[in-house]
Amino acid sequence: CLQIAGDLNDYSKYITVLRVLPVYGGSSIDSQIRALKQGVHISVATPGRLLDLMERKTVSLTTIQNVVMDEADELLNMGFTDSINAFLADVPQERNTLLFSATMSPEIARISKKYLR
Repeated sequence: CLQIAGDLNDYSKYITVLRVLPVYGGSSIDSQIRALKQGVHISVATPGRLLDLMERKTVSLTTIQNVVMDEADELLNMGFTDSINAFLADVPQERNTLLFSATMSPEIARISKKYLR
């Protein structure tokens, strides 16, 4: 999460209006909520923290245009299947979804079939 957010900040250093926020456990949720309320263009989130913010009603996924799941196989191996299904169910049907995985397990195939077009 931090690496990807850092890379995005590096790539966009000449785009002064682009705001990237890493959202992850182990960091102050209050400061993340404040930053989200101020507005961000890109949130790079771990599944657990994203669900926490959704349950607190402090983040809305209704305007999401792009979803990128990196290392999806690792997310599933770590037990995030229900979390992935929960947040993908809340994003708009009309969106771009990218899923990256080193392996193609049956669960990755199911999620791909369900959410990718």
